[in-house]
Amino acid sequence: MTENQVGEVGPVEPVEPEEPAAPASTPAPEAEVAPEATPDAAKKPVRRGRIAAVAGCALLALAVVGGVGYTVVTVNGADRDAGAPVWKFPKDAAERKAAAAKGLSAVLQPYTADGYVRGPDIAEFGSDAELTGREATALRKEEFSGLPRSQRLLLEKQVDREQIKGMAMRSYLYPAAQEINSYTVRVQLVQMDDKAARSLVTYENELLGQVSVFRKGPAVPGHKDAKCFLPTSVAGEKLTEMYCFASQADTMISLIASGTKSMDTKEIASFLSGQLNRVKTTGEAV
Repeated sequence: MTENQVGEVGPVEPVEPEEPAAPASTPAPEAEVAPEATPDAAKKPVRRGRIAAVAGCALLALAVVGGVGYTVVTVNGADRDAGAPVWKFPKDAAERKAAAAKGLSAVLQPYTADGYVRGPDIAEFGSDAELTGREATALRKEEFSGLPRSQRLLLEKQVDREQIKGMAMRSYLYPAAQEINSYTVRVQLVQMDDKAARSLVTYENELLGQVSVFRKGPAVPGHKDAKCFLPTSVAGEKLTEMYCFASQADTMISLIASGTKSMDTKEIASFLSGQLNRVKTTGEAV
């Protein structure tokens, strides 16, 4: 894949290998009639390239803006044994759960019996987790471990300037009582320096607003600075995702929803609005 100056990732066109020339002393074989290409076969390379473009651009944006949970999910699925943890917490589970009840996790939208219920695990973190500032900072820096040293050090300095105080993430399944056409929603809160939060979200929204693989999503009620994005529509694709980014006080909010094209994107935007209101009513999160 190639990357342009605004971070857009696009598919690389496959190069057809040239047919080797037949030796002059050997008679050319009889031409075989190639089977007629089906429409589906013709579309597959294009669709695979487009999916890679969307995923690549989204991952780039999430890595820059601090989408630790989302990036870990993708990395684990691609390169690692699903059962192998990539980060070990110093606290035991009971202590962490008790701390989460009072901390940033308490600001996340709660699960509801008839609506947003517990969703799938976010990598080894489970469906509901909270990290300290030190843990979140270390995990953010771990994402850059594969980059050249000069780039890695530059990004690590940026992370230090963000002054991350904590992170909370939670996954949901909605609608609760509907097995078909339900979708997942993952929300991540990162508490940090308030100027850094605004700057990162502004960058994120400008980035996805400029690349061709995304289109504008639904408005977030009551929060004009929050933005949502959907992949551009392509006939035949049944699955989709929606990415949303916003900041409130010293908290950066990231949301990603995954499901079929029938998922209620306006409902998800309304859910995000409720999350932003929940952060706002508590001041600087906690």
